[in-house]
Amino acid sequence: MLEVRNLTKTYGGETAVERLSFAADDGEFVTLLGPSGCGKTTVLKTVAGLVEPDEGRVILRGEDVTAKKPEERNVGVVFQSPSLFPRMTVRGNVEYALKPHVDDAEERRRRADEVLELVGVSQKAQARPDELSGGEARRVELARALSYEPDVMLLDEPLTGLDRALRRELRDEIKRIQVETGVTMLFVTHDQEEAISVSDRIVVLNGGRKEQEGTPRELYRRPETRFVAEFVGESARFEGTLDDTGSSVELPTGTRLRVNGQAKNVDADEVTVYVRPEDVKVFETEPETKENVFGGEVTDVTEMGSYTEARVRVESGEEILARIDGFSDVQVGDDVVVGFDETDAILVGGG
Repeated sequence: MLEVRNLTKTYGGETAVERLSFAADDGEFVTLLGPSGCGKTTVLKTVAGLVEPDEGRVILRGEDVTAKKPEERNVGVVFQSPSLFPRMTVRGNVEYALKPHVDDAEERRRRADEVLELVGVSQKAQARPDELSGGEARRVELARALSYEPDVMLLDEPLTGLDRALRRELRDEIKRIQVETGVTMLFVTHDQEEAISVSDRIVVLNGGRKEQEGTPRELYRRPETRFVAEFVGESARFEGTLDDTGSSVELPTGTRLRVNGQAKNVDADEVTVYVRPEDVKVFETEPETKENVFGGEVTDVTEMGSYTEARVRVESGEEILARIDGFSDVQVGDDVVVGFDETDAILVGGG
């Protein structure tokens, strides 16, 4: 469906994207994930035809469209900033987007009403943009981009500026719409929770380069670099030296962590061990096992309702984040014992 090959783009001597390649299959939801300034929006605008690459190709349905104008590519785009025409009604905005694709006025009206129903704002068809809430305006922009049945939908941080509850609601709606229509989506975000929740596949960018590509589970459970391990989710972190068997890591303090051969794909002696907060146990009594168990002091507690996050500074100096189901009796200043199973250790080469 969509293929980006060796894309490179520079601005004034600064490289925004460097030799980036990835693909999105028909009906797939692919997300470009990374911090601000990593090149995500440049990639999206290049696919849309709004930015000309210095090198590389954009292939759409087997056709090289790199030199084609935006209107010659069958793509729908929802930008970060609102772009509805203020003097037009909601239906008028959608019908206007359809004009280059559908000659018949009645057909334009029918399709406009159809997509407005799909995104849940049919009751606002006669409203003007200044009468819409932020979430409703985003839904109308989605409807407009979907109306002419694009080969690919491009979404550039479409949830920016919405409150947390509305972001979650609209995020779920975008995924529902994508599944219902079967449209291929290329989604840009800096929010790893958004990316994990909606994507079939994620491309992690850092400094214009691809750090790793894979399913949300692969990136979360098997990160290949320190950047991915630390950007995609929170973790406790330990740095040390891997032994010859690949089964334990010695910390600078002399403490050894059991890692159950998790280093089979790590080609380095100096490694970093990551442990996700949901894999950390807080023991009420002294555990029988002494492996991967630490005593420490609780330095911070955050109640989240369905779970509690507790940060524990252990004797070796590291901070371990533990996630406890529901509300907890753990308080700042408590002495506790925390630990994790060796199978939950994530190893990345490089200390």
